[in-house]
Amino acid sequence: MARRIAPRNDVPDIAQLAGVLADPSRAEMLETLLDGKAHTIGRLGKRAGITAATASAHLRKLVEARLVTVTADGRERQVQLAGADVAELLERLSVLATPARPAGREALRFARTCYDHLAGVLGVLVAGALVDRGWLHDTGDSFEPAPPLFRWLADHGQPVEIGGRRPLSRSCLDWTERVPHVAGRIGAAIASVCLDARWLVPARDSRALRVTDRGRVALGRELGLVLPVHRRG
Repeated sequence: MARRIAPRNDVPDIAQLAGVLADPSRAEMLETLLDGKAHTIGRLGKRAGITAATASAHLRKLVEARLVTVTADGRERQVQLAGADVAELLERLSVLATPARPAGREALRFARTCYDHLAGVLGVLVAGALVDRGWLHDTGDSFEPAPPLFRWLADHGQPVEIGGRRPLSRSCLDWTERVPHVAGRIGAAIASVCLDARWLVPARDSRALRVTDRGRVALGRELGLVLPVHRRG
């Protein structure tokens, strides 16, 4: 009989975390929360195809694993990812778990939010355009913003300070494209510029994003992007 190895107290309990993630319903709930917004338990249950009572049971495990947070909003409870580091973990796991070209999810692949920054084909194109302009430096394992990018963000109503607990800028390996997009506070500010100006608008009931006609023109003018025509769906 194989001897069971007891977990050590001085190392992270990866097996426990993996066990929490290894449930399709909990995985679907986390996928929904990757849009960076707060959702009710009922909505998470509906997206996962389970009852609100079952979703509540799953939610307890997600809270205990410190993957999500819950706040009271009147009689409702609102659920969010615990932070950007959880979103990064889920995105990296998706790279390993999912084909690079998921059939039937072209809209999600083309442009989406990854917590609070841009991902997909568009996210990668934006990162590349910023590197080409010298506004962002690709250091191999991260992205470093240059002064022109700080000025551009401030000019568009999204000033970013150097200090802060959250990383200023980092690369996040894109789930579908398998190359990095921009995350951190810089990535969040870029996404806010695009969403506030309605260059991008959220697709209904999804974290997919759609480029508006205004956005296509603005992204070409501001960042030199020539966006590929893509089929919606």
